[in-house]
Amino acid sequence: MSYIGETTIIFSGRSFELKVIEDIDYLLGLVKTDDDVPFWAVLWPAAIGLSEYLWENVDFTGSRVLELGAGLGLVGIVAAARNAEVVQTDFIPEAIQLAQENANCNGINNITHVLADWRSFTIGDKFNWIIGSDILYEPKLHPHLNKIFINNLAAGGTIVLADPGRDDAKGFIDEMRLGGYEVRTESKSVFEAGRKVQVTLYFLSKTS
Repeated sequence: MSYIGETTIIFSGRSFELKVIEDIDYLLGLVKTDDDVPFWAVLWPAAIGLSEYLWENVDFTGSRVLELGAGLGLVGIVAAARNAEVVQTDFIPEAIQLAQENANCNGINNITHVLADWRSFTIGDKFNWIIGSDILYEPKLHPHLNKIFINNLAAGGTIVLADPGRDDAKGFIDEMRLGGYEVRTESKSVFEAGRKVQVTLYFLSKTS
């Protein structure tokens, strides 16, 4: 990819080096369908907020983690650095390629990268954690996410979703509550290009 640049994300006690997309306009010029829109190519505030929370608060030792919508790979890389065995998924081949390169750049080898579409999700394993950042923007995909949660979350497991305050995300979380999930929230402030973005972290666990 000739449109690649680099950035450094620093959390307490650790920095992560990432290859990033510098020329988003090039990718936008390739868009032919909704599936081609390069959401994966942006390091969203929700990914930074979730990554920082996981780095500072969670030791995943002994846990298997499924990441949905890996994008550039930061969240799964942080989970792996905190001792998780991670399966990182995206349905865009370039995203999987770049996430794998970023894992290698950070000396992370406990991630498996899988090309997977939520609409035809074939991973059958159970995971202690399912994580995703800014993945609730499209209501048409919500039923597929719910099915993944039902099929892939281990008993006693936790889902963590980070979102920058989208109404569609709030609606989905309300549906999860009605579906028998206990939900708690936390808030993280992420500074991006001189502005503060408030990221909400939703923690879901099955109560029935």
